[in-house]
Amino acid sequence: MGRAEHVAKNLQFTMLSELILAGLKFISRRVFVLYMGKEYLGLNGLFTDILSLLSLAELGFGVSITYSLYRPVAQGDKEIIKSLMRLYRRVYWSISAVVLAAGLCLLPFLNFFIREMPKDIPYIPLIYALNVINVSFSYLFSYKATLLFVHQKKYIDSALRAICTLFAVTAQIAVLVRTGNYLYYLCISIVSTLVQNKIVSVKTEKLYPYLKEKTVCPLPEEILKDIRKNVSAMILHRIGSVAVFGTDNLLISKFVGIGITGLYSNYIMIRNFLTALINTLFNAITPAMGNLNVTESAEEKRQAFHRLNFFSAWLFGWISICLIWLYDPFITIWLGEDYLLPRTVVFLIVANFYINSMRIPVANTKSVMGLFWDERYKSILEAVMNLVVSVILARRWGITGILSGTLVSTLTLPFWIEPLGLYRYGLKQKVRVYFVQYLSCLSLTVAAGAVTGLLCRFAECLCRTAKSGSLDFLFKLILCMLVPHVIYLLAWHRRPEYHFLRELAGRMAKRTLPFLHE
Repeated sequence: MGRAEHVAKNLQFTMLSELILAGLKFISRRVFVLYMGKEYLGLNGLFTDILSLLSLAELGFGVSITYSLYRPVAQGDKEIIKSLMRLYRRVYWSISAVVLAAGLCLLPFLNFFIREMPKDIPYIPLIYALNVINVSFSYLFSYKATLLFVHQKKYIDSALRAICTLFAVTAQIAVLVRTGNYLYYLCISIVSTLVQNKIVSVKTEKLYPYLKEKTVCPLPEEILKDIRKNVSAMILHRIGSVAVFGTDNLLISKFVGIGITGLYSNYIMIRNFLTALINTLFNAITPAMGNLNVTESAEEKRQAFHRLNFFSAWLFGWISICLIWLYDPFITIWLGEDYLLPRTVVFLIVANFYINSMRIPVANTKSVMGLFWDERYKSILEAVMNLVVSVILARRWGITGILSGTLVSTLTLPFWIEPLGLYRYGLKQKVRVYFVQYLSCLSLTVAAGAVTGLLCRFAECLCRTAKSGSLDFLFKLILCMLVPHVIYLLAWHRRPEYHFLRELAGRMAKRTLPFLHE
């Protein structure tokens, strides 16, 4: 099976599972809001960010070992694979213990993270402890899913997890409706986490029975040396990533309040749903990129990246336009007008989404090339700048200042340092090519967003007369689905990347939809 076929099969299963589960999760959130309220939403978002800080214990081992697996998997070297997986197991079980201990040690300091502790929520320490246990258990057995990923069989992992999550979310909805007990809700999450990881682990062992062999050779020193070097670089990447992307709810809770944290978490839930679909797509592509990096020439690597970056600009530009004009009408229908944030905040959420999403093709390409070392200090500088600027601006402008701080720190450092490292050490090209294309794509996206917005305003005026929020959302949805793509097509239909992607999409569609063969 070729790379395109692997990508198509992964997408076929994972996209479908993500869409089904997303629908169930949106229903679950609606039930959560009805039965638990804004403060529980805010508390849930706050604890999520606190626990994301504990992910620093992972130290980048996952990415480093995944990179080390590409070559032995491509070469069929089972002994090296067994040795790497044994190391992976030891590391992740240790991380689970560290996360559990460190998380529970933070219990006495919960008041520091919350501006005003909610008086109507009982058992807050126990709620936090259950969240810690859930995160700690997520590291047990999960490492084996990496082997499926590198073998380009992510669809197996996605399908198994989807089935488990389906049962878990259904049970959580039932518990909220019948009892309104948040503690039972969290216990179901813990059981689901353990069951999912164990099932995936058993399935991986059945596919690759050599993993159960007792005889495992020590890893060669050169591989260990590479892993140590990559991990030491990834530690700084992890610190920076968590400080930038895992602290917004913490800062909002501290400087604005737990209620606004709850409102913000709804917007982030929608963004995270889109991010999950995006990750599904890129997780299907990345193993193929890793295989290409091991087996193909430098020119083919450059072409592959430029095609991926062009596709990303089209995809993320379109999604950002949809978010700008559909966020508020969707939340109004879903939860009500009381759950809306100011338009300035929505704009900053979308701006951060676009800029950070456009980092994905660069980051994934650097990951499969093993380029972790060259920008190891960038992440620390980015984290410090983000926290300092966000705190300063939060005191003056609240949530707007916090999100502005994230935007400023991203534009100041990673926006130009990350592609510079990729082009200098990986693609061996002048980075000017990247920035010219980036700014060109961004300008077209802004223009497409403005045209779409004008048409959405016109549709809003029509629907205001009809006094129908659902009709307003439907019209805007149709416009967002059509207008940006028409503009992109008119501007880019002559580009070679477009022709390549159109041909690739046709081949993948035939693989995914067999009736197209007829």
